[in-house]
Amino acid sequence: MILNWFSQDYSEGNKQITPQEEEQILAQFQKWISQISEVPEVQVMMTYAEAIDYFQSDMPSHCSVKKGVIIRQEIPEGQLLGQVFLDTNNQLVCRSDGTPYGRQLVAIKLDGQLNINFGNQDLIYVNLKSNKSSFNEFHPRINWQFLSNCFKDLGETREVIPIMTYEDAIKYFITDRPSDPRVKKGYILRQTHPQGQLLAQMFLDSNNEIIDRSDGKPYGRQLVTKKLDAELEDAFDNQDLIIVE
Repeated sequence: MILNWFSQDYSEGNKQITPQEEEQILAQFQKWISQISEVPEVQVMMTYAEAIDYFQSDMPSHCSVKKGVIIRQEIPEGQLLGQVFLDTNNQLVCRSDGTPYGRQLVAIKLDGQLNINFGNQDLIYVNLKSNKSSFNEFHPRINWQFLSNCFKDLGETREVIPIMTYEDAIKYFITDRPSDPRVKKGYILRQTHPQGQLLAQMFLDSNNEIIDRSDGKPYGRQLVTKKLDAELEDAFDNQDLIIVE
């Protein structure tokens, strides 16, 4: 499947949140605030566009994510803004370690559009709709047989990993991304293995072709893991391929 993150739908605004639900969301945020990732730099101004862009760029693939919320609190330095993700029951969506997805930051002031959307409230509610496509729709020229042949050319990790998490898999595309300017996207493939699952991670160019090093072997890695965490299983969505754009 393709992880193309999500597109937003603001048509319903805050109408679906009752006062009781809003109180519950604010209480959840306050309870978990110490566990939510902090942006260290104080922002001179936070714009509406930047706030919404965060939901697109940092949206977790967790299947229970349905909504986003922007919360504000007055503080001496300006305003504390929290952005978190909710499930269908308006509960904060958390990682496998129990920490909520999201961020918090301090802004000295907000732009006009963000202020207008808050109005007299301390919460903006954003509906999120999945924008995922199937692998066959994305690139019908590539087939599983072709991709599986690349496994033999990838560097192999000898140690069997007890569990592979979605966060670790995505982090690899950041920390080990080659400096090759052709790199635009990434793949995660899986195959069954006697000790669990064999995973391969590779990089693609703008034409969705696997990128090779100067020695003719593809950039990437392969490893064996005994199992996948729930978030990574959800991302595969009963398929054997994830495309990370």
